[in-house]
Amino acid sequence: MLMLHVRDFWYQTHCRNLETEEERQEEATVADGAVLAWIHVEPHDLDDRVTAVRKTIKNLKWHARKVEVEQVVLHSFAHLAEQTAEPEASRSIIEEVGERLVSVGFQVHHTPWGHFNQFKMHVEGPGIAKVFKSF
Repeated sequence: MLMLHVRDFWYQTHCRNLETEEERQEEATVADGAVLAWIHVEPHDLDDRVTAVRKTIKNLKWHARKVEVEQVVLHSFAHLAEQTAEPEASRSIIEEVGERLVSVGFQVHHTPWGHFNQFKMHVEGPGIAKVFKSF
């Protein structure tokens, strides 16, 4: 998982990359600070889903507290490791992470699932604004 402290984050769907998803056009801006999480779910995460979800949430909450934001953007990014879990399993884990973060008071945004997106972002400068975590 790569976590970025963004001041602003804009995305727009470019094209569908999973045939199981309908084509759609979506555009949104997340302003006023957020942690943008690029999440890569690996096959071994499915062997111990509870731990994978718990560690993801723990790291996101830690980072959000460090950079003093209450918003999290979750983005599936299957290019942080060589092995990738099946799309639906990845989706399920990322959705659970989002639901659990909402339950403890975070505002959570999800980029469009199954689509390539274009992005604009303003990443903050301090070192803590850019954190990679593998578990």
